[in-house]
Amino acid sequence: MTETPPAAQERQKKPRAQRPSLKRVYVSIVVAFGWLLFLALWLFYYATSFGIVQNIAVFLLSLVVAGMILTVLWVPWAMRQAD
Repeated sequence: MTETPPAAQERQKKPRAQRPSLKRVYVSIVVAFGWLLFLALWLFYYATSFGIVQNIAVFLLSLVVAGMILTVLWVPWAMRQAD
């Protein structure tokens, strides 16, 4: 009978990472497309009445908001993966 090497035993002991729920994936896709839609609508309808610095600020603020939504969505799942 052959003995399994220690590296193979270690891999067998580790639990596999859980796959994220489809809801999280779909919400992430919706947030990404929503952000792009907001940006396009802003550029076509509102950007001309603001200066370049204000438009850059709107872009950065919208990016921060989208990032915060995705962070709140994914951090709980990632924290469970650490266990």
